[in-house]
Amino acid sequence: MINRTKRLMVSRQVKIPRKIFFWGPTPNPGMHPKDQSVTLLSIIRDYLGLSDKEREAARILANGLVKVDGKVVRQKKFAVGFMDVVEINNEFFRVIYNDQGALVLMKEDKERSGIKLLKVKTKVVAPGNRIQIGTHDGRTIMTDDKSIKVGDVLVVSIPDIQIKEIIKMQPGNKAYLTAGSHVNQIGTISKIEVKEGSSANLVHFQEGFSTIKDHVFMVSSSKFSFAINPEEVIP
Repeated sequence: MINRTKRLMVSRQVKIPRKIFFWGPTPNPGMHPKDQSVTLLSIIRDYLGLSDKEREAARILANGLVKVDGKVVRQKKFAVGFMDVVEINNEFFRVIYNDQGALVLMKEDKERSGIKLLKVKTKVVAPGNRIQIGTHDGRTIMTDDKSIKVGDVLVVSIPDIQIKEIIKMQPGNKAYLTAGSHVNQIGTISKIEVKEGSSANLVHFQEGFSTIKDHVFMVSSSKFSFAINPEEVIP
């Protein structure tokens, strides 16, 4: 069984040259879904141009020069996805989307590199009446805070993953759109429309557009603000 992907078949969310080589890097199973992640090999070679060949990129990783969310990673097929923080040679980059919905790197300063935003995808009551949270990057977080709801975003420190702030999905707060026709835009929520049955709930914005709840990623409230700076995106 061939565990490789032709470059022309790699997810369009991965911003890599498609006609230089036949095979494309395939992320290992990990925190992010395969079609919403990019390998560290691609980050080093295709995004940042720190190597020309796979062997050179593998050497950089083997020497422990790369961290993801504050932890050294040596696997070239390690899956990196939205909001992950990548550190290479004391430079910091955060993974976001561009206007076409492709994963790109935004330069990050050292201070902000110590935080990460995690969207709450699941919430269940665990033994001991504690709350078990599942986040968009595949993490499981235990907490006693019962006010957290699916759709909220946790501001956590990395690598220790301590909750510092909660950005509620509610009118007046700002959100970043991760998919759809308004991907990579930030808007202020005006209304959340709950649909009956299996229809997806809609989130309406003061800027005049709407999208489904799954595409909404909270980034700012009255207590915390996270900026997306297009000028810092690596072309």
